[in-house]
Amino acid sequence: MTSTPSAQTPVHRAPRPFAAPLTGVRTSVELLLGLSFLVAVSFGGYGAAVGQPSVVAQLGALVFLVTLTCALVSWFRPADREPSER
Repeated sequence: MTSTPSAQTPVHRAPRPFAAPLTGVRTSVELLLGLSFLVAVSFGGYGAAVGQPSVVAQLGALVFLVTLTCALVSWFRPADREPSER
C-alpha cells in the first residue's frame, strides 16, 4: 500500500507571553542555597571532628533542603506551563 502525501495545514498558536522571572528573589534564593550548603558542610565537619553534633549544621541542612526545593520548583516551573488547547 502506498501512502499519498497529504497537505497538512499548520496550526497557528498564539505566542506565549514571556513571564520575566523575579531575578532579585531568584538570585537571593540561589545565594541562600549556596550559603546554607556551606554552613551545613563546614559545621557538620567541625562537629564530626569534635565528636559532637552541631545544631547549626542541622539548621543549615534544613535551610538547604528548603531552599533547594524552592530553587528546583522555580527552575522547572516554566517547563510545565503548556497552553491549554480548548
